[in-house]
Formats: sequence, structure tokens, C-alpha cells
Amino acid sequence: MNHSRILLYLILLFCSLSCLAEEVNTTAQGPIEERIKKEEQIPANYFSITLYKPTYILPYYYTFSPYNSIYQNNTPNNEKLKNEEFKYQLSFKVPVWQDIFDHPSSLFLAYSQLSYWQVYNNKAFFRETDYEPELFLANELKWHLSPNWRLSFLNVGVSHQSNGYGNTLERSWNRLYVDAIISTDNWMISIKPWYILSTYENNENIGHFLGYGNLLVSYKLHQQVFSLRMYNVIESAGKRGGAELSWSFPITPYIKGYLQAFSGYGQSLIEYNHRTNSLGIGIALNDWV
Repeated sequence: MNHSRILLYLILLFCSLSCLAEEVNTTAQGPIEERIKKEEQIPANYFSITLYKPTYILPYYYTFSPYNSIYQNNTPNNEKLKNEEFKYQLSFKVPVWQDIFDHPSSLFLAYSQLSYWQVYNNKAFFRETDYEPELFLANELKWHLSPNWRLSFLNVGVSHQSNGYGNTLERSWNRLYVDAIISTDNWMISIKPWYILSTYENNENIGHFLGYGNLLVSYKLHQQVFSLRMYNVIESAGKRGGAELSWSFPITPYIKGYLQAFSGYGQSLIEYNHRTNSLGIGIALNDWV
């Protein structure tokens, strides 16, 4: 069965559940429900901006094998990449239509930006910035799969991701995705298959390396969050894909300490076909839960 047919079935499942969804045991509170409850406390209007993916800065991010060959003759004074750099991600969402027809479904616009800044280099240039706008429909279900586990959300959306170079370094792709979010008291699991709608000519084989879906597992212990995000690792038997491990812990009520480790392909779009290992330390405003 090809990927487009699988995704079509998932979208039909989403539509069916959207029609039948009703809240069950609304007193159940897992980490994802706690986050949504906090977001709902923000005044409801069309200009309410809330954080989406983790928003963080890593002043020290060390990459063990920089992709120097791809940047040859494309850096100031043709300087080689430093192993050390500054990495940050900004991510937020804005409601477009909340509680559609008095149903627990809402339409959102989201934007994420991931940047790698060679601040320790002589010219301190940005080697890569990936931009990702999204439009997605979030459908709150709270369906119990077992006494402890719930299908909390089933989302469907479309995303465009590119690095904006506009030359031989341009990398971009467009995807349609379904995101099933399962949770319990301390765990959140996101199963997110996607269908690649189109790719740029310089990265036509991006699906071969990054796969056709993403698995995210987060565990919340008191105020600490441990997360593992991986893609195409199982399907390729570890030959391709990538995995990102993170740990956040409170420093103040609004700031978290943040540690991140990455291994595999695709830590940025320009590196979709380059394997590397990286470690970073910094602070975050939020985490996956």
C-alpha cells in the first residue's frame, strides 16, 4: 500500500472522528491537556499568539561533522564552518477559527523558524535558516483507548518548509500530514505520518532520507520534560533518518534550562542527506508539553 493511500485513509478517519467526537471523562489531565488548559486562559481573540513547537536558544551548539563541502565557495571569504555555533528556534501559532460550529475543532496558522548562526566564526554568518509556515485543523477528542491512555487530538494540516536560498543551496518541500496525539498522566505520544506533495529539484530524494512520518514521545516528570523525536529510523533500519533527544527543566517560572542532542540525517534542510551528531545547551520558553 503506497503512502498516499495510507494518508487518505487517515484523513477519512479524521473526518469520521470529527463528526462523532464527544468529550469523555474531561477530568483526565495529562501533560498535553495541561498545556491546552493554560493556552485557553489566554484571552480568546483572533490575535492571540501562543507558542507551538519548542522555542529555545542554544548559545553553544556543537556539531561533530559540519557539512563543509556543501558550503564551499558559499561562505564569506570561503571560510570553513566552525563546529561550534548558535542555534535557535522560534515557533508560534495563531487561531483562525476557534470552536468551529461549536465543535471542539479549531483552525490555526503556525510559523516555525530554525536558525544556525556561525557566531564563533570570524564573519559570524547565518549558515542556514529554515522557514516553516503551516495551516492545520486541531480536533480535540479525548477518546479513551484504555483506562489510562487517551486519543487526545487528531490534527490534519499542510506545511511548507524551505531555507529560502533561491540558488543551488535551495531546499524545500510541501507536505500534507495527520497528527494523532495520544496521552496519559505523564506521557504524550505524537504519531505524524505525512505525504510529500512536492519537492524542490535540488532535494527530490528528501523522502528517502527523512521518511514519511515523525514519532515524538515526551515524558513529564514534575516540571522536567524528556522528549525523543525521530523519523525514518525504524523504516530504514537505522541507515537513514534522524533522532533528537531533549531535556528541559525549570530555572524560573518562565524560563527552562534546555539540553539537546541530535544524531542522523536532516538536522537542517541543507543537511537532509548529511549524517551528523550534535549537542547543545541553552534555555527554552516552552517544550512539547
